[in-house]
Amino acid sequence: MMETAAAANTTDEEGEIVTHDDLLEPQEQLSKLRELGAEEVKKAKVEDCKHSPANYDIDHNIREIRAILKMNAEILDRCMKFSTGGGESATSFKRIAYEVVATRARNDGTQVITQPIRTTKEFNTTPLSKLPEGLDDIIVSRKMIGDNLSSFIDFEIFFKRALLLHDTVLQPFLPKLKEHLMTIQVCLGEIDAWVIQETQNNINFLEETFKKKMEIPDDDQLGRNCICETHDPNKHCLRCGINYGLHKPYCPLSCLETNITSPVLLRRFQCEYYQVLKQCNSVGKFETTFNLTDEKERARLTKLLEFIAMY
Repeated sequence: MMETAAAANTTDEEGEIVTHDDLLEPQEQLSKLRELGAEEVKKAKVEDCKHSPANYDIDHNIREIRAILKMNAEILDRCMKFSTGGGESATSFKRIAYEVVATRARNDGTQVITQPIRTTKEFNTTPLSKLPEGLDDIIVSRKMIGDNLSSFIDFEIFFKRALLLHDTVLQPFLPKLKEHLMTIQVCLGEIDAWVIQETQNNINFLEETFKKKMEIPDDDQLGRNCICETHDPNKHCLRCGINYGLHKPYCPLSCLETNITSPVLLRRFQCEYYQVLKQCNSVGKFETTFNLTDEKERARLTKLLEFIAMY
């Protein structure tokens, strides 16, 4: 036995004894590698995690991870309908939302109007595309399939592959994976709040305040040709970008042209998609705007409506 042990050991340049794994008994080598893998997993650092005490109960963690994966999939499915593309570290999303209410003087009175605005915002989606160091070399991950999803890891498959690990490695692996999935949930929650929740919250406020059913138009409706008789010559057409007063000589898209068979001018203007929320007679002119995402601005709008309602 002593001779076997001696044969399995050599010394490095500094004189330290080194054990060669390939000279160990198979089960000893498996056990050692699993222990080393478990130690590496424990060192894994998950970004934006509060590092609460780890629960190493395998059954408990499997149940929790299943629930987190289901919630993440639901949020991702909602949000990706609004994705405009991205890469490994960031993804852009669009929304069409009522963000501003304005008042303007019209026909000796005041109109309260709003319009849907299309905006795009970029979000950090690195957690969906990259595993924490320490987990990334235990199991090979696979990317998702689908529009704008090819940069994201398929965590459903990754989780199922993880369950093939020996309990020695699986026990510390699952808490780290769960921490990372919670980080993804926070990331998706921020996207969901901006794309869907803020939009719906503004709609709810407008419907409650003005007793009017609000609908969000799609991109095709925003790009419709308007039927307005006149436009402010200093405003620009959304179809071609030229000021209305300069359409005839300069418009590259022929928004305003004469029909060949008729002297009537063909209009293909696109103006802002205004909706009149309230119209009333009032003393004086009110020309101001209110940001619907600001509670103080909402309160200011409510007070103005109470004031003009007295006339």
